[in-house]
Amino acid sequence: MTTNVSSPELSLVEVRKELDAIDAAIHKQLMKRAKVVMKVADAKAQAARAAGEENFIAFRPGREAEILRSLADRHKGPLPLPVIFRLWREIISAMTQLQTPFRVEVFGGAADDGVGLWDLARSYYGSSTPMERHDNARDVLRRVSLDRYAIGILPAAGSVPGGDWWAALASAGASGPRVVARLPFIEGPGSDPFLAYVIAQAAFEPTGDDTSLLAMITQQATSETRMIAALKEAGFEPQRLDLVTTKDGAAQHMNLFAVPGHVASDDVRLDKLNSPAGGFDVRVIGGFANPVRLSETGA
Repeated sequence: MTTNVSSPELSLVEVRKELDAIDAAIHKQLMKRAKVVMKVADAKAQAARAAGEENFIAFRPGREAEILRSLADRHKGPLPLPVIFRLWREIISAMTQLQTPFRVEVFGGAADDGVGLWDLARSYYGSSTPMERHDNARDVLRRVSLDRYAIGILPAAGSVPGGDWWAALASAGASGPRVVARLPFIEGPGSDPFLAYVIAQAAFEPTGDDTSLLAMITQQATSETRMIAALKEAGFEPQRLDLVTTKDGAAQHMNLFAVPGHVASDDVRLDKLNSPAGGFDVRVIGGFANPVRLSETGA
């Protein structure tokens, strides 16, 4: 009787055939996803025209955060979650470009920070997305203000020289760009050491786990203790991030606070602070979906 024993070479061929089939299936599904995205784009365009708008913005940072959180929730296996995030970030950015123009303006700043922010932006917004580096934050703000399809990558408030750019958002009011995201979106051992905010002419959308940024403006120097007490009395749990004093005309003291949760510009808690009795001028300059933390996912 003859016994058939498969050779290692034959087993390797079979495994490679299985991998080839998986690759083909992944590619097919990506092409299918692209077709569905184009249908979504058509629906968005029709909705924009019905609303009297010429076009729409495809960039949806809140939706992106929800997709990545879903990946983290169901992730299992030997492939590290940061690798999965990087793959999906390439897919998401490419799909965004399929719908409307999309470009990234990056603050350069000091040499080390500039390179770090550029790498962070490239890893998050894809290898094919048009990007341009700028030596100062004002240029990034100006580009984003003039181009609704552009987003800006700026250093986290107060972290490096140039980190006081957020005061310009507070001065511009509701008509200017908003903070809509924070990078990196995954934190844990080995995660990127640089922190950045993303600004855009897009909405700061609630995702269920967010941080809002409030600019508290006073004409006189006011103690941090008093401001925090006022914010807490209004129902916030604030953390002060930065202080900027402007000298264009009358001096203004701008204080940046982070508060848990999503705060809309018409939040009733702001009315109390902004009333004559409250004596403050508090403005929402945006916010971000809180990042995924590796220790929480077990990945």
